[in-house]
Amino acid sequence: MFILTANRLLLVATLVSASSLTAGTVIFPNSDVSQSEGPTPKHAQTGCGLEVLTDTEDIDFNTYLRTVYISVRQNWYAVMPPSVETGQQGVNKVEFRIMQDGTSPKDFLKMTDHSGKEDLDRASLTAIRALEPFSHLPEKFSQPFIVLRITFYYNNPPRKSSDQGRTSTKSTSTPD
Repeated sequence: MFILTANRLLLVATLVSASSLTAGTVIFPNSDVSQSEGPTPKHAQTGCGLEVLTDTEDIDFNTYLRTVYISVRQNWYAVMPPSVETGQQGVNKVEFRIMQDGTSPKDFLKMTDHSGKEDLDRASLTAIRALEPFSHLPEKFSQPFIVLRITFYYNNPPRKSSDQGRTSTKSTSTPD
């Protein structure tokens, strides 16, 4: 019970601080996303972190990012390779754009860090390719698109940004 409460407090703290920052990482723990929003792998420890790489112009994207995260996670769990259930490990990163109209053009999808395992990399890319168009980006946002990076963790807990040698304006790590 304490861990569940701590995860929710961490999420709230992240979301509150995120609205005034320009770019960074938001990780939504499983406990904050209902099971009706997609199955989870039974014997695997998976997680994903969402980073905004575009200046958000001080516009609150939290609700929008949560929708993106849930959609990606649902798609990802649907195509999770069976090897993950048996303990296969890996981490990879995928970058993509969401345009003002909510579409995610496939020609801007790229794997920036490979896991070294073809089935894991394929599952991560498929999770993004299968995205349905989202609602329009916030009207006050002046850029034509936002760029997002999702890090997929397969039986590896997310690491803190300081462990990755990268700085970010906001950062949290909570296993999914």
